[in-house]
Amino acid sequence: MLETGFQILINSLISGLLLSLVALGFAFIFSITKVFHIAHGGIYATGGMMFWWIISLSDNWLISIALALISTLILIYTIEKAVYLPISRKRISQSISLIASMGLYIVIINALALFFGNENKQIANPISGSYEVGEVILTKVQVIQAITGFVTILFFYAYLKLTKSNLVFQSISDSEIVSKVFGINTESERLKVFLIGSTLACIASILKTLEVGIDLQSGMGITLTAAVVAILVSRLSISLIIVFSVLLTLLQNSIEWFLDAQWKNGITFFILLIVILFRTEGIISYNLRKDRA
Repeated sequence: MLETGFQILINSLISGLLLSLVALGFAFIFSITKVFHIAHGGIYATGGMMFWWIISLSDNWLISIALALISTLILIYTIEKAVYLPISRKRISQSISLIASMGLYIVIINALALFFGNENKQIANPISGSYEVGEVILTKVQVIQAITGFVTILFFYAYLKLTKSNLVFQSISDSEIVSKVFGINTESERLKVFLIGSTLACIASILKTLEVGIDLQSGMGITLTAAVVAILVSRLSISLIIVFSVLLTLLQNSIEWFLDAQWKNGITFFILLIVILFRTEGIISYNLRKDRA
């Protein structure tokens, strides 16, 4: 029983680290652009699907990772320029951007299903092997996930803390109009935010694909879970997002092990409902004042 608990804990730590990448991207985008980016799930699915497809054709890991990242960046660039930015320019209600984002998610998933099919995709030549630490088993893929996830978060943290970008992002988050007055190119900075947030999601998707393959519907599940984390934290705090991601993943894995797998997503939706009811400021009252030109 004790060994099982340790195994669940280790698995949850690594899966929680991957979830935190998605949650950081989601929270980063929402905190600055105020777009509740449901299409983040489509970006996640695209990254994993493109990685699977390219590696199936080339059997080259570096090329597959690079082209998967490039594909997702092109996609989010198109989304920002064609949809989100025009909505922002017209200063339309946030509910419109939310509906647009949901529509984008549906379009992306259906487009991927049209080209690749709906079934789960597995890598033909997966990374095999494992390490045993006492009674706890750690696969090579999990080691890669842990190291890559940690390094990615470290780079993200360093980028925010060691450059002036964090001040620019904070300024745009507080008031986009005032930021423009002070000479900040807000459109360029918005695009940078979407690109960085989508990169985090794509890396998480690639790492997860290494382990279990890619399912098109997984994008919505992990995005909703990331949204729960973002709402609970209510601000862009890297350490808190990691902690909440691990705790939520630990809860999900424990329920899946001791009860039933079907309750895994159920508990996430239940927590989301409770959070929306009692922590409404996380979505509705988050800096929604309307600036006047």
